[in-house]
Amino acid sequence: MRCAHFRTALSTRLDGEPAGVPDRRLDKHVARCAACREWLEQAERLRASALTGLPDGPSAQWSAQLFARLGKDGSGTSGGSGREAGPGATVCVGAVGVSVGRPGQGDGGPVR
Repeated sequence: MRCAHFRTALSTRLDGEPAGVPDRRLDKHVARCAACREWLEQAERLRASALTGLPDGPSAQWSAQLFARLGKDGSGTSGGSGREAGPGATVCVGAVGVSVGRPGQGDGGPVR
């Protein structure tokens, strides 16, 4: 298994989802791999800073600024679909990327 696979599993585990790799195997790899250990520490810091002080998730203004910096329109794709993250949108900032969903539209439910 390559580090990219472990990092994907670690990101999934950070999100509280099944990692697809046994925890013991992930922990063993992180203990032995300095690059993945540093990646995990950064991902944990990013997740903590994104969630700090945001009990209901990021504000619409914060989301709009993030999408503007990423060159996205809020629809999850680049370009001008005109769809924006608005009321009822769920913005998920994970260790791997950013996605926007709306409850009841196949987004997998609320952000945990």
